[in-house]
Amino acid sequence: MNRPGFTLVECLIGLTLSLVVITAGLGFYASAQKAFVRLQAREEAGQEALAAIDKMRIDLFHAGRGLAPEIALGLVAAVETSAAELRLTASERRLVLAAGAAAGATRLSLLSTADLTAGRRVLLRQGEAGEVRTITRVEPGAVVVEAPLERAYDPGSAAVSLLECVAYFRDGASRILRRRANASSAQPVAEGVASADWSLDAAANLVSVRLELDVQGVFPHEATIFVKNRALAKSLGS
Repeated sequence: MNRPGFTLVECLIGLTLSLVVITAGLGFYASAQKAFVRLQAREEAGQEALAAIDKMRIDLFHAGRGLAPEIALGLVAAVETSAAELRLTASERRLVLAAGAAAGATRLSLLSTADLTAGRRVLLRQGEAGEVRTITRVEPGAVVVEAPLERAYDPGSAAVSLLECVAYFRDGASRILRRRANASSAQPVAEGVASADWSLDAAANLVSVRLELDVQGVFPHEATIFVKNRALAKSLGS
């Protein structure tokens, strides 16, 4: 009496079919995983580029803050662009002279030197004339600047500002967009940046920014930002 079951050929055929289905399933899973990784990389790169542009937008919003008279007089620029850098300048806070500063002096007496460090820049203005100097040393109640002053400054009428200087640049070796604030080290803002371009339309007070990433499938990110403090300074000077 024959018992029901599978022959050796039938078992081999079933095993072969199972291997074909499993192999196809694994191939589909691998393809789906690669597609997911690509989409995730595009999404993360796009979000990183948008975050970088938002950071630049905020810095451009503050560019020229508290410096309208000085910008109108041409003593400092709110925004400067070059092929290598996007540079922004604003007033972090006002400083107060504790005593007059004579022309040719390198030491400025201040009522407070809190949070001042070497490498920071200060802008001095007396009437319609002024200059920018870099701090080389901080002493109790005073700072020493890198070059002699061109003119004298009176503590009762001179305007002295501690400048906030921000620069964006692309590190070509690492393809990283970096942001440097004042004399601190540059911090990474976005990675995998194939190119970073910026330009200033001086007449319209508009800065155009374009970031191109080296991630396949990610389109360049662009933005045009109105620099309101620069426009205000121009209106004062006209």
